[in-house]
Amino acid sequence: MKRNSVHIFAKHGKCLLCCVLLCFLAQSCYEDPVVKVPSVDEPEALYPISLSASSSEMLSRAIVSNDEELQTTHLGVFAYKKLADGTKVPVFENTELEWDNTLGWTYSPMRYWDRTASYYFVSYSPHNANVDYNIDEHCLQIKDIPYWQSIDANVVDYVVANDYGQANGDYIYAFGVKPVELDFEHILSQLEVRVVKNAFLMSTYTLSGVSYTNIPTPGTEHKAQYDFYSPNGEKFDETGAPMVNTSTMGNLAFSDTPIQMSAPQNAPIGNEATEATSLKHLVVPFSSNRGHNEKLQITLAYAINGSEQTPKVVETPLQNLEANQRYVLTLSFESGTEIKPSLSIEPWKNVTVDEPKYNW
Repeated sequence: MKRNSVHIFAKHGKCLLCCVLLCFLAQSCYEDPVVKVPSVDEPEALYPISLSASSSEMLSRAIVSNDEELQTTHLGVFAYKKLADGTKVPVFENTELEWDNTLGWTYSPMRYWDRTASYYFVSYSPHNANVDYNIDEHCLQIKDIPYWQSIDANVVDYVVANDYGQANGDYIYAFGVKPVELDFEHILSQLEVRVVKNAFLMSTYTLSGVSYTNIPTPGTEHKAQYDFYSPNGEKFDETGAPMVNTSTMGNLAFSDTPIQMSAPQNAPIGNEATEATSLKHLVVPFSSNRGHNEKLQITLAYAINGSEQTPKVVETPLQNLEANQRYVLTLSFESGTEIKPSLSIEPWKNVTVDEPKYNW
């Protein structure tokens, strides 16, 4: 009985010894896992690119007038990186940026900073699949925007933002990355045409029609082009003419009910205007003199004391319209049929919108 006990103990003792040896061998081969934390000096270190969008720098005029409305429209993002040898590599190609109440602005798949490159970002809203971006000219093209629109609740506008990020600059620091801030501006320009008469004219002037000539045409490819400034401050020339019709753009809003022109002193000063003699438009930025070196012309159909006059063609001082600018053309009858044009470029009018529509 005793021998059996010793035998059993010996047998089990050998097993126990084997287990101890195995555990010892396993421990001698095991090392705590090493988590590699990339140094900020390592070019190959990967940091996720995060983006942040805000309407804080954007004047409230359109359907996107605050952060909450910006978040509902989704953003389109283009970006490329420029390598040390000058090669341009696309990074974002009309990637849709969506807002998540928990995660913030999100996109997929994730992109990472290349610390050896410089980055160039262009973003716009609302997101549209029918948009192109030329990285060689740093030019965004949003297609199928109406080129010339009278102001109402149905006009189409976009907001755009660009940022020249530096991967090896302020966006990367010792404990991570900060988001690229995108602040938006309006892509279209405002154009207002005011028709008034000199206060000394006693006759009654009525306006029955307005048309525009020397307007560029879009050709076969309808597109609205927005040209950003290059990093060195040089502005690339626009290509493609952004307006409809070959020679004339008519607006006969007054044809059914002729409107009496007001004297200048009766019209409020500044951005406000007498609605009866004012036409307001959203216009794709353009140059009226491209190819034929002519300025924008406006033809007025009008009557004096009820007698229809020969329509008057007025050459305006306006040749170029740039995005996010407000242009006011005033055509003033000075004596008889003499019309004096004047142009003022004013800040984009900042108004608070109470409902989601485009206004001034």
